[in-house]
Amino acid sequence: MTTTQQSDVAIPECFSYFRAIGTPQGQALKKRLERAAKTRLEVSDELAASFGRAMNTGDRLGDAYIAAAFAERGGRSRARKNVELALTGGIESVEDPSPELVAMFAQINTDPDWVDWAKVEHGAEVFRRYGKELYPYFGMVTFNGYGLETIAKPLALTGAYTGGSAFGRFLETCRLWTDTTEPNAMRPGGAGRRSAILVRTLHSIIRNTLLPHAEWDRPRLGTPISQFAMLGTLLLSSFAPGMQLKLVGYLPSDDDIAAMMHHWRYVGYLMGAEAPWYPETVTEAFQAQLLISLAEPPNPSADSRQLCSSFMDTFRPAQDAAGLRRVYGNLNYRAQMGHARFYLGKESFAETGLADPGLWRLAPLARVLPNLTREALRRTVPGVAGRIDQAHRRYRHEFLAKNLEGGEAKFTPVDKLTR
Repeated sequence: MTTTQQSDVAIPECFSYFRAIGTPQGQALKKRLERAAKTRLEVSDELAASFGRAMNTGDRLGDAYIAAAFAERGGRSRARKNVELALTGGIESVEDPSPELVAMFAQINTDPDWVDWAKVEHGAEVFRRYGKELYPYFGMVTFNGYGLETIAKPLALTGAYTGGSAFGRFLETCRLWTDTTEPNAMRPGGAGRRSAILVRTLHSIIRNTLLPHAEWDRPRLGTPISQFAMLGTLLLSSFAPGMQLKLVGYLPSDDDIAAMMHHWRYVGYLMGAEAPWYPETVTEAFQAQLLISLAEPPNPSADSRQLCSSFMDTFRPAQDAAGLRRVYGNLNYRAQMGHARFYLGKESFAETGLADPGLWRLAPLARVLPNLTREALRRTVPGVAGRIDQAHRRYRHEFLAKNLEGGEAKFTPVDKLTR
């Protein structure tokens, strides 16, 4: 285990792994994951404690840069501009760059010794196999995270996924997923590299804003968008779809899933993620899943239910839709509710406060035969894999061009907190 942590970082009160692992519920979860992993899963006390501290640790370089920039007169308006200048023309293009900005870009421009570029590209290609179908899935499986106060409260306070902003913010996240998984997108000058670093800056601004907020109880909740939360997001973007979407006909190998995990580890590196430990195999990912699942007790609230309903409302037909458009819109909304119920399961879905979709919960099964057929052709017919990849890349960009204003994401913080 390698760690960049300070040993004196306090473990937040909400970190519940040590309390939960010995309970009947904790042991039942452990056995379920062991059955899926086909092996014993053990998390040492040292590793668990390091992730408890990770819940109270942010992005050391990004946060230092934003804190220094915001402390200067006029620095708040220049902070993001200087990041964009450094991305476009190098750090030398920034007039009198701060030591903190120089340090952050020194890290960004230095490849970690663990990175395998062939594996990064393989992981991006595996991610693209799912096409735009993956994006609603991501939106729905994060509902479990909304039941955790450390995730729900930053989203609720910033209003990032509530009310009329929900779909726009979701589309910006889709832009990030698309940019970072294009071929060679993570190399210097690539669109994915740029998006990852802009989101890193956004997250540091959010931490700077929320940590002094009256509703943010740091001894209890740790740090917003913590190192622990970053690890969970990286695995949600790789291990989770790799395993769960097998239910609807996708057939990634363990090596495919490990490559996706490696790809997202590098994306995380650019975004300031420095987890004490990162899984490299599917078995290790199950080990990480055990730790993540027991790290914080779910506490569904009005905020978490509002986050879930705001996301699902984006699938409703437009207010001015009429006739067949409205009929189709309502059917699509019910089908998407069915997808949420299918992926979350009965108990987790009930905690969202959403209405049970009934038999629509079986809607994802309609994708099994088409997906299996495409997977079989991809594996056996020369040239088909490349055509599928081109089609999925095109569909993703068309989806964003149609729905995201200008087809581009701004990745800017909200002007005002919701409360």
